[in-house]
Amino acid sequence: MCSMKLNDTQVLVFPLDPEVCRGFIQTAKALGANVLGASSAMKNAADYSVDNFVTLPFITEAVFESSFRRVLETYAISHVYAPHIGVWLYLKELLDDSSKEFSFVLCEPNPFTADWNEFEPSFKWARKLLSEEIVEYLDLGTNCSVSNRLSIGKCAGLHKQFVQVPGQCDDNKLSMLTHIMRVVPDGDLVEIGSYFGRSAFALGWLAQEHSVGSLVCVDPWNKQKIESQGEKAAILNNRSILDRELEDKNKEPSIKNSDFDDKIFNGFVASVSMLKNTGYLRDISSSAVATYEKAAYKKALDCEQLGKIPLVGHISLLHIDGNHGYEFVKQDIECWSSWVISGGWILLDDYVWAFGDGPKIAGDEFLEKGEFDIAFTASDTLFLRKK
Repeated sequence: MCSMKLNDTQVLVFPLDPEVCRGFIQTAKALGANVLGASSAMKNAADYSVDNFVTLPFITEAVFESSFRRVLETYAISHVYAPHIGVWLYLKELLDDSSKEFSFVLCEPNPFTADWNEFEPSFKWARKLLSEEIVEYLDLGTNCSVSNRLSIGKCAGLHKQFVQVPGQCDDNKLSMLTHIMRVVPDGDLVEIGSYFGRSAFALGWLAQEHSVGSLVCVDPWNKQKIESQGEKAAILNNRSILDRELEDKNKEPSIKNSDFDDKIFNGFVASVSMLKNTGYLRDISSSAVATYEKAAYKKALDCEQLGKIPLVGHISLLHIDGNHGYEFVKQDIECWSSWVISGGWILLDDYVWAFGDGPKIAGDEFLEKGEFDIAFTASDTLFLRKK
């Protein structure tokens, strides 16, 4: 990526064909730049959000240089983003040849380095993860089995896919999930509140890798069924601003609530669809527990979008991340915690939360029952292991 001045930058994206261009264009336009797309193969840019589109010859053609210069002058191009290594190297040679007298900023880094930069943070996270001895530090008792660490490549792959999914679950929480999944007993995993599926992907993938069991995601994916999360969370509860924004963007008098909800649900399905052990209950938590009970009795849950997954009928890990109002967190605990087996884990998301203290109050009350032999916080989450 390159630095830009707001409203003063004319960017040429050439070639426009690579998928990576879409993200660059979104960022450039968000910064106020005008974007011209160009290609030697595409006939139009109907699927891209560019301001204009031109066709350029291939760089191997003799007329390319003169055609390229004409485009730079016609559109007053200041910056060129070239995601193809061959094109980037060609344009770099044009810039370095003082006799050519080209004047534009070629966006750095080169495409090869840019591609590796997509992976490097994930390998950095993986190296740090594998240097930690969290499981070895915990007092797990003699009856707890510990599965092997994952390879650095698998850890990096987990992280890279994880950060592609929208959500608030951060790297620190992912690290702790990766550690404790090595000691989670066999059983079902249940997540209450999944949104687009960031933490669900991590839980399902880790459970699959360590042969723990299947993941059931509980979420209504229906904002009409979402209750207030408390006074401090008023800005989160108020969806009117977003509704107006969606109306403006869609150029329609109104947008159906179901359309918005279905987009999030479909995003969730896409996020976890490569997993073989993940299903869902599209319902509020207090109602879904009865459906889970029936499915547990049948030893299987059948989901229209994701197919059938096996269940064992007890929970080895419960991740509570639904409505953060105190009464709702308490209700989730009361409805689901009895299903968690000895040695199983209960996670209360946003135990430390800027918009209220519902999870903390409910979590502290739960702690007072003395049912846990391990309790700690990581990221914003309270991790508890049942005695």
